[in-house]
Formats: sequence, structure tokens, C-alpha cells
Amino acid sequence: MNHFKRHPESVAWQQTDLAALGLTAEQCMAAVQWVGPTGAIASGSDAAARVLIVAGLPWNIVGRLMFLPGIRPILQRAYRWVAENRRRFRGDPIPE
Repeated sequence: MNHFKRHPESVAWQQTDLAALGLTAEQCMAAVQWVGPTGAIASGSDAAARVLIVAGLPWNIVGRLMFLPGIRPILQRAYRWVAENRRRFRGDPIPE
């Protein structure tokens, strides 16, 4: 079930011409990337916020709130923590 009115196209970075988008494999491995229609790039929690903004009401309100000065740094730190620990969420063994 899709809860968004509008959903941006999602493409695996491994199947994309990254150079044409102005991205590198390292950026894509580190965080989710969002490339807007004008070529603007957002990464991590900012990319998630952009997806919500594009999704339409009520999600675009949440996306805009994610850019507030007091909220944005918290979400960026949280995103980095999740990205650095994603193997734990998938059940991958923790390297020794």
C-alpha cells in the first residue's frame, strides 16, 4: 500500500550513471541520495525530507519540519548512527 500521493522514482545506485547525476559510489554507499528535477542533491536525512516534501500532504509538512534548525542536526546525527549500524538491523554478524 502506497501512502504517498506522489512517489519519486527510486533507482539502485549500482544501476545508475552516477557521474551524470554528480554523485560518487562513496556518497551512495554512505547514505541515501536524492536528486531533484533541477539536479539539486540531498543526502541522508535531508534526502528523506525531500522525498516527504515531494510526497504531498500531509507528508510534505513533516519533510519541511525536518529542515528546522533545531531538528535537522538531530536527524542528521540519527541518520549517521543508523547508517553506521545498519548491519545490526539486517542481522549481519558484528565484525570482531
